Amino acid sequence: MVTPPSLPPPPQPQGNYVPTSRAGNLVTTAGMTPRVEGTLAITGRVGDAIDLEEARRGAAIAAANALSAVVDAVGDLDRIVGLVRMTVYVHAASGFTQHTAVADAATDVLVGHLGGLGRCARSAVGVASLPGGAPVEIELTALVA
Repeated sequence: MVTPPSLPPPPQPQGNYVPTSRAGNLVTTAGMTPRVEGTLAITGRVGDAIDLEEARRGAAIAAANALSAVVDAVGDLDRIVGLVRMTVYVHAASGFTQHTAVADAATDVLVGHLGGLGRCARSAVGVASLPGGAPVEIELTALVA
């Protein structure tokens, strides 16, 4: 078995909101961007200022941030019973159509940490802009024990 990389520290809110909300056994994250130690590691519009591979790297960072926020809310990775849904917003240039390839990088991170439990229903949506010029933003809903 391959040991997944450790998760980053849970991200701190960049505004007047909380990183997660819990309702019963569901934990939902706020939108998570590719921040490392509070700073956007990647910025720009996908298919314009940044290419697919850089967008995939951003999605991987954002997914790790989202999972870290869930773990912080519940105390331990083992308390995650499964993932219910993920929405991946891609700051996409006109004509960019590889949203799913960007989202796959996020799924890969989740599967790396949770195995088959990391694969869930998802949407990949192209948008005109994201906070701070982020290339990707991810929301995650987890089922927890």
